[in-house]
Amino acid sequence: MTTTRREIAIEKYGPAKNLVLRERPTPDVGPDDVSIAVNYSGVNFADIQMRLGFYPDAPKKPFVPGYEVSGVIESVGANVSRFSPGDRVVAGTYFGGYADRVAVPAVQVFPLPAGRDLAEGAALPVNFFTAELALFEMARVREGDRVLIECATGGVGTIAIQMARYAGAEVVGLTTTAAKLDYIRDLGAEAYTRADFYADESIGGFDFILNASGGTEIKKQMKRLRMTGRMVCIGLSSGVKDGKRNFFRIAKAALQTPRMSVLKMFDSNTGIYALNALHILGDEKWVEYLTAKLVDVEKMELHPHVGKVFAAEDAAQAHELLQTRRALGKVLLAW
Repeated sequence: MTTTRREIAIEKYGPAKNLVLRERPTPDVGPDDVSIAVNYSGVNFADIQMRLGFYPDAPKKPFVPGYEVSGVIESVGANVSRFSPGDRVVAGTYFGGYADRVAVPAVQVFPLPAGRDLAEGAALPVNFFTAELALFEMARVREGDRVLIECATGGVGTIAIQMARYAGAEVVGLTTTAAKLDYIRDLGAEAYTRADFYADESIGGFDFILNASGGTEIKKQMKRLRMTGRMVCIGLSSGVKDGKRNFFRIAKAALQTPRMSVLKMFDSNTGIYALNALHILGDEKWVEYLTAKLVDVEKMELHPHVGKVFAAEDAAQAHELLQTRRALGKVLLAW
């Protein structure tokens, strides 16, 4: 096995150009681990937040970001019987995914779903797990529900729309620009720009809202919930603009995120959840459960949209595309 690997590290906080491509020793493979030669690494908005220094759960600098990879197993630990060298797989990496080789516990690895290529595979873990937790574990979306997906053109939103429609829900998706409306409609959802959505107060009666921006958007969207409606918040993207390190903006977004009053919620009969998928994926039992749920990818006929693939050495360009909200679907790094 190759004794070194290429990896992309965050050595100091700041703009995308600070990402460093470096060479380091290949990690050891423990008895419960598998080693994967990585084809693709997934890029997520959380990676941008940690690069800017706004992600409290990130390791101390320097560290390698990245939550998901796809590739081919090179070797397996002594206690691993589910996989063999040569298997095409997808894995959650819990940091460390921006590398051409990774060693991860076998419990975090699953076979590449049938009919999906390795690029689609790398677009699955974070997006599918987040949507599964938000829609079905927290909000219990079911047939006949009216659903709003705020982040409709991103990786999570793309999968969430498909999953909600499979459940029999009526789905509305939002985007920042009219150029992306057809993308949402092609997924089978009603589409609005944010400006048009907020200008029309008749658009409401939602049983579930998936919120990714945080800040003032939470209050504005909660007014669109019907009684017994639920909102799940999955991020604070309103605190980042164009990938710049702006403490004022992130502080403003945090301060504008409402502190919920249970007494006031008695009047509206609505509920709000906050989801940090990273914390859940740090629990081995949840990892096993969610990994087992991946059989639903085939049952639901889910197809992540790979919007753009960058060579690993162009990781800064990948971050710039994602942070300026020009991406459609998932952004990947190719090794």
